[in-house]
Formats: sequence, structure tokens, C-alpha cells
Amino acid sequence: MTDHTPSATLLAVLGNYSVVQVEGRRYPALAVQGDTLKVLQEAVEGLAAELDAGDVEDAKFSLAEIQEQIASMLSAYEAVSRDAGLGLPYVR
Repeated sequence: MTDHTPSATLLAVLGNYSVVQVEGRRYPALAVQGDTLKVLQEAVEGLAAELDAGDVEDAKFSLAEIQEQIASMLSAYEAVSRDAGLGLPYVR
């Protein structure tokens, strides 16, 4: 066991997201502000409730909002990774 604590390099701050490169990891990570993460979790919970209630139209709207937020996060991650000369941990 080692006493070494890994460090992280901040690659970018993009509003409520930050892209960080953790020492020893090949690819960077996306850090999300806690309040933003909570909003996303509540949106998923709301979507589940709408589906349980059979409210398909509201569920479609909620799903579109969730998709948009996650797409924004992914786009930010990919742009910073590209600008830093790093690859992606998945096939695009």
C-alpha cells in the first residue's frame, strides 16, 4: 500500500462542468457540480414518475431535456479531450 495521493490537472472549466486529468489515468474525467447532478437526478426521477403515471407526452419532454443535458456534457468532454490531444475512452 502506498501513501501517495494521486493529483489531478484541471483541463477546463465549462460552466457547471470541469474536465480533469487524474494522475495515472489514461483519459480525463468530467466533474459535475453537485447541484447540477441533483437536477439531472430529479429529472430522471420525474421521467420515471411520468412513465409510471402513463403520461407519455410529459415523459417525452422530460426525456428530451435529459438527452440534451447529457449531450451537452459529452460535447464539452469531447471538445476538451480533443483540444488537449487526448483520445476518447469509447468509439465515436
